[in-house]
Amino acid sequence: MTPPPVLHIREWSTTTPETPGAGALLRGIRLSDADRQLLEELEGRASLRCTELRSGLAISVGPHIGTVGLSGLRLVIMPKIRIDNLMRMVAYAFDLSDLLVTETRTTYATAEHGLVDLLGLSLLRAVEHIARGGLLPDYLSRNEDLATPRGRLDMRHIATHPRRATLRCTYDELTVDHELNQVLAAGLRLGSAVMQSVDLRLELARSADRFFGDLTRAPLDAELLRTILDGLDRRSSHYRTALTLIALIHHGARLGEHAAPGAMPLSSFTLNMNMLFERFLGRFLSASAPDDVGLSAQDIRSDVFSYLENASGWNQPTIRPDFVFRRRQRVIAVADAKYKNRRERPPSTAELYQLTAYGLAYAMPEPREVLLLHPLAMGESERATTLLFAPSGSAQQVRIRLVGVPVDGLLDGTVGRWWPLDPNRSKASHSVPSPRTMPSACPGHQQLGWR
Repeated sequence: MTPPPVLHIREWSTTTPETPGAGALLRGIRLSDADRQLLEELEGRASLRCTELRSGLAISVGPHIGTVGLSGLRLVIMPKIRIDNLMRMVAYAFDLSDLLVTETRTTYATAEHGLVDLLGLSLLRAVEHIARGGLLPDYLSRNEDLATPRGRLDMRHIATHPRRATLRCTYDELTVDHELNQVLAAGLRLGSAVMQSVDLRLELARSADRFFGDLTRAPLDAELLRTILDGLDRRSSHYRTALTLIALIHHGARLGEHAAPGAMPLSSFTLNMNMLFERFLGRFLSASAPDDVGLSAQDIRSDVFSYLENASGWNQPTIRPDFVFRRRQRVIAVADAKYKNRRERPPSTAELYQLTAYGLAYAMPEPREVLLLHPLAMGESERATTLLFAPSGSAQQVRIRLVGVPVDGLLDGTVGRWWPLDPNRSKASHSVPSPRTMPSACPGHQQLGWR
């Protein structure tokens, strides 16, 4: 079976049959019914749009990266930041084992297969690390009819069934066949279905059979993964990296239910860079904040709007800025993170409305400081951009500043110091390389919170 051609495109881009170079792969492409069903699954979950034209297929993508396998074409959506820094970003944002995740950049052909295979290889290494130390056992309560007594006898059942040759017993059994290990096995099997490399698919499937072949098979769902991650303790903390990778793969993966006879089942994996950028900034800002500055992430306020009349009984409106900066309990700035290329996409009217509402919602010194955080590409310098909301006759003003985050520099250590409220920020972004890539004071693990 000949594999379909591979089209590499960048996030926030549009490629058509007329696009020089890459567009040649889209000429004459037609979507199958299986393709359309998979794309319908992605609708609302990823910013990928495929439009059938007379000349072929047009593809538009926003802030999502990953891999989408169609019948006649495989899409690899690459990030604008370097792929090794992307893996560092994932490891830092989700508090993963940095070594297990970032070392894959030197052991795998990333450009050919995309992010999902890097995550799959990281998962394989994490599970192998767990298995080498022995799967964690746990006591499970059993209630069975046995020929010989074990544990506690159910005297009521025995009295009401006197002619039985067995005894109803309740006992605890130490076993590795419990939910935690069952989820690891299910994660490996999910990975074996969505990876792009055939070799990696086989390796994940073989590892699931080798390490967990005798265990009960359990289905995966997001609520189960959240519950298990929340319930990790000192004994099971070494499972966190593998489980978080499974949660990432499970959240972004989609499997096509239909494919042509004998063809590889269609699959896709997409990662929302908006979500990753926000989580990365949350950890970084908390770790690098000055001693007298506190940071609140996802600060939900329901006291800003109040219904004077509400005959329909609607819920109270809320606002939720990404970050609120406080000095000695007083708000000094509010910030929102948007993963967009601001050289090509200036703030929209809707974004300015949102940021202005955030500024007016908090008691701050005038003019009220609101930051719009966005990523800077490698080698890109920040362009000073400030907008002032100053309605006539009002003492309340909102100053909106666009602040570029040197993501690549923070991840690879070429930026030594950076703080969004630093007036000398643009100078700091070109400081000497730092010997470390992240602040040493890392906050505790944050539970996955998909939005």
